[in-house]
Amino acid sequence: MNIVLRYLSSSGKERMAKIISTQAEEHPLPDSLVCQEDLAYEASDGTPLAADVYRPKDRSADPLPIAVFVHGGGLFVGSRKANRAYVELLAERGYVVFVPEYRLIDQTDGIGSISDVCAGFSYLNEHAAEFGGDLNRVFVIGESAGGFLSLYATALSNSPQLQETLGIEPSALPVRGLACFGGMFYTCRFDPIGLVYRRAMYGERLDNAHFKELVDPEDPRVVSGLPPTFLVTSGADFLKSYTLRLTEALVMAGHDAKLIYYKNGKELVHAFPSLHPELPQSIEVLDAMCAWFGGL
Repeated sequence: MNIVLRYLSSSGKERMAKIISTQAEEHPLPDSLVCQEDLAYEASDGTPLAADVYRPKDRSADPLPIAVFVHGGGLFVGSRKANRAYVELLAERGYVVFVPEYRLIDQTDGIGSISDVCAGFSYLNEHAAEFGGDLNRVFVIGESAGGFLSLYATALSNSPQLQETLGIEPSALPVRGLACFGGMFYTCRFDPIGLVYRRAMYGERLDNAHFKELVDPEDPRVVSGLPPTFLVTSGADFLKSYTLRLTEALVMAGHDAKLIYYKNGKELVHAFPSLHPELPQSIEVLDAMCAWFGGL
């Protein structure tokens, strides 16, 4: 891990711990919901991982749609515990919300993080019925770096080329739709993200031209593996160009893609729908996303 990511990791983790502690104290779980925490499973190499599941307390006999939420944090910070307010809103909308863990860049590389998300998907695929979830209605939501991980974890299931080149065992989880807020989709461009991340995420693999092609999300072998995709960005999102560029590429490829773009509003910062779910525009996005999921 390079010096920039090492510094961000050490300074950010302390701040993240305070955020999680404050949330737990100031934002108790609503009476309408139940949460099963720290459900244990393993990464492909045996590393212990865990997930949390939120769902309505009073549910009908019919299984509920499933929303998988993959947190952001730039791969150097972040936690499945950090977006409680947002995942609770999803659960209150009638979803079983599954929040998996993945290792950060100080513990693994980008391929390991994607593999960890796939391991979470596989655990959910095996245990969804225990949570009252409907495997015919599974939707994945990724925030920032979680958008990048979600995109690749879902595409892997339908792309043998990705499976072979990245060396990741795919999940059999049947994902019906993907939503990404401020996705950190491009990790190998010659821009600040690429310059900081590319070697830390991929190392010597980047010397393989075939591998380098497939870590470009616009590659047809990636796009062809994706489910219908819902993308959100804003004028104040420092990664807005990533979402706008990927949306254009998906549309040009004939992919089912929907974009919500708020050009104005300085409060609509990066990944605002999940980082600031109390905003009116975040509620609008939530309504639009749930309606879009329902139509798939």
